[in-house]
Amino acid sequence: MGILEDNIGILRDNYAPLAGIPESQLRRLIRTYELGPGESVTFKNDQEECIFILSGEVSHLSGDVETSLDPQNTLSRPVCLTGGSDTFTATQHSVLGRINPARLDFLLSWESLGTDAPADDSFRDWLSGLRNPLIFGQLPLENAQAIFRRLQPVSAKDGEVIFDMREEATQFYFIEQGQAELWRPGLYDDELKMTKLLGVGDYFGEEALLTGELRNARVKMVGESRLLVLDKKDFDELINAPMIDRVSAKVAKAMLDEGAQLLDIRYEDEYEMEYIPGCTLIPLLELRERVGELEADRDYVVYCHSGKRSCVAAMILSEHKLRAVSLNGGIRDWPFDVEYPD
Repeated sequence: MGILEDNIGILRDNYAPLAGIPESQLRRLIRTYELGPGESVTFKNDQEECIFILSGEVSHLSGDVETSLDPQNTLSRPVCLTGGSDTFTATQHSVLGRINPARLDFLLSWESLGTDAPADDSFRDWLSGLRNPLIFGQLPLENAQAIFRRLQPVSAKDGEVIFDMREEATQFYFIEQGQAELWRPGLYDDELKMTKLLGVGDYFGEEALLTGELRNARVKMVGESRLLVLDKKDFDELINAPMIDRVSAKVAKAMLDEGAQLLDIRYEDEYEMEYIPGCTLIPLLELRERVGELEADRDYVVYCHSGKRSCVAAMILSEHKLRAVSLNGGIRDWPFDVEYPD
């Protein structure tokens, strides 16, 4: 048996949320790391992760704080990493387990629906393999099933550009095999820079489909790859319409009066020309990295110039379980007070 198989039982016995997850799903949820004395592993986190010490003893360095960890103090209460860089160094032969709590939360939600809406194993395996399944956690169950049925497999070669800047958006993609480079222009220039390496379980291509505008990035495959593709009409029917809550200026104003937070996701240059009073500026290209600055118990009204980019932002926030609506017509059609900086 492998390291993971040897330790699944330990985790299920000690960490209650795992008890109800089938073993086949746990094998895709848990990643293990075997370290010899003096060896280390560093996690640079752009999303929350939970770390368990399954055996041995390690030193955990987070910022300037160093602590000693072993199974006794992590199996029932794992170390939660929420950002930055954390290093674990083994002081003796050790095994670490790593779980993404967003995936776990999704699986727990899915299992709670299982008795009411059974699904075949291939569908469950696909969902559990997604790196950010929260997009489906916000959809009706039947929509997720319909998405899976309508996906079309497509092979891609090493170096193949799936789509490029200023192309029309017609499809949404999941990576089933291989990797993809995401290239974007800088915040204030047009020079393309490789900003992220996507892997199995990642998806891409949703932003232009939501805004109805041309592609604003280039995606290039690394290695022989296999994609699962959803056409635009299916994306609009199954994801766009049910996921994005668009509200009028009147409804948005009422929400703000009741305590909702207003987010401006335009460029800083646009903000410096005019803005809606009381807003917080987080440009769309920075939103994924800065979503941790937002409060989980607030409602958010998101706006841009015309209401297109704010749909993307509302979807990003929804993926992170934040309550957000998109302002129809944006600041362009906002009939209430607007401020003009000097």
